[in-house]
Parts: sequence; C-alpha cells; structure tokens
Amino acid sequence: MSAFLFKSLSVLFFVLMSACIKLLADRVPLFEIVFFRNFFALFPVIFMLWRNNLKLSDINHYPLHLMRAVFGICAMTLFFLSLRHVNLVEMQTISFSSVFFISILSVFFLHEVIGMRRIIAIMFGFIGVVIILNPSVSVFSNYSLLPLIASLLLSFAVIFLKKILITNNNFLSIFIFTLFCSIISLAFINSSWIIPKTTDMMLLILTGVLGFIAQVFLTKSYQLSDASLLAPFEFSSLIWSYFIGYFLFHEVISFRVYLGGLIVVLSVGYIFYRESTLKKRIAVGINKQF
Repeated sequence: MSAFLFKSLSVLFFVLMSACIKLLADRVPLFEIVFFRNFFALFPVIFMLWRNNLKLSDINHYPLHLMRAVFGICAMTLFFLSLRHVNLVEMQTISFSSVFFISILSVFFLHEVIGMRRIIAIMFGFIGVVIILNPSVSVFSNYSLLPLIASLLLSFAVIFLKKILITNNNFLSIFIFTLFCSIISLAFINSSWIIPKTTDMMLLILTGVLGFIAQVFLTKSYQLSDASLLAPFEFSSLIWSYFIGYFLFHEVISFRVYLGGLIVVLSVGYIFYRESTLKKRIAVGINKQF
C-alpha cells in the first residue's frame, strides 16, 4: 500500500476510535475509558515489539517519556471529555490548533525559527478558532474550550516526542507512553468504577485496538513518504467526522463552525505548504498520537 493510503487509513481509524469513545461517554466513567483505551492498546504494542525483536533496554531518557505521558494523559482526558459535549467534527477542527501551538513552542523549546508568513498564518488560524468557540456565550459553559486546552497540552507532548525520537525507536516510544498512561490513569480509580456491559467492553477493547492500528499506519506512512507531503491528509478527518457525526449521532453543524473551520483549514494548510517548501518539520505530529 502507498504512504497516502496508510495515512488516510490512519486518520479514519483515529476518527472511528473517537466515535467509539463518544458512544461510551454516557455509560462508562471518563477515567475508566482513559484507562482501558491505554490498557487494551498495550497488547498489540507488545506483540509488535516481539515481532520486531525490539529490546526494552534500548529505551532511554525516561524523564522525557514520563513528561510526555503526563501531558499526553491530560490532553487525552480533555479530548475524551469534549466528545461528550462537542460535535465530532467541531472537536476535530479545534484540535488542529495544536499545529499553531507546536509551531510556537518549537521556537522556545527546540530553537526552531518561524518566519513572518507562518506567524500571520498562526494568527489567522486562531481567528478561526475564536469564531468556532463563539465568545458571546459564557466562557465557563463553553465546552469547545476543552479540545483547545487539550491541543495546547498535546503540543507539549509532541515537543517531548520530537526530543525522544532522536534517540528512541518509535514502537518503543509508543509502548512506554501507553504503559505510563495506563499506570497514571489507575491513580484516578474511585468508587464510580463499574463493570462494563459486554457491548461496552467490546467498544473499550476497540478503542485500544483502533488507536494502535492508527498509530502503526501513521508510522508506516511516514516511513514511505515525507511527513510534510502527508500532512494535508489530516483534513480528511473532518470529512469522516462530519458523516459519522451526522449518521451515528445526528449532529448538526452550525454556520460558525463551517466558517471558522474553513479559516483553520486554510491556515493549517498554508503552514503545511511552507513546511514542505522550507523542508521543516515544525507541525509534524499534529493532533494524533493517541
């Protein structure tokens, strides 16, 4: 299969994972969803480590892995929580703001340089995010802020990942991230823990499996082609989210989401274009690492 097909399938599986989580939202406690999403992903990850003869002793810089997991689990929790209150396509659109955050954070933490055109694109993109958020409503009751905050936290996790992959294998990085997230999520177990019904347990298992397959396809696509060429395929998540949200959850998208989403897509698309032209990798990783 080509890199473009692997990338497209990766995006689809991530959206399907989000749909499974949205189906579970009203029936299974949030911390339980987060735990099982990571726990069930461990099994296929361990299988891949065995198949590729990878050794855990090759993992290094554990503090970076731990920091990535802390920011990642916080972002994951907020993303999953937002699925309870925000339309699927709206969540996906706002999550693209991670590209803007990553670009900004890369300047301070990775000492990368961004030009005036990229700065203007970032500002333009945030205008689109503001339109989607609709500031006229009460800030404290606007659940659309959840994926925005999650995108900021995810951006820190991506910065750590960029440092980690300099000396670590990607599959080993996925394993230690998933393991740490499983352990951290256990700390939030409380009396609201339930034994999921058979259907819900199948969906929980599916979230882990879909998430893992999506990561494998994502990694494979980056092995076959340059990340900047594949990045525009992230926008297909909006198409999948729209149709899944409409037919499965009967979601109706408002005009402000269309308008703000168009601005965000144009802004992110321009950043991808500049990244491809200048051969940089500031936006690599976007919003899909779990």
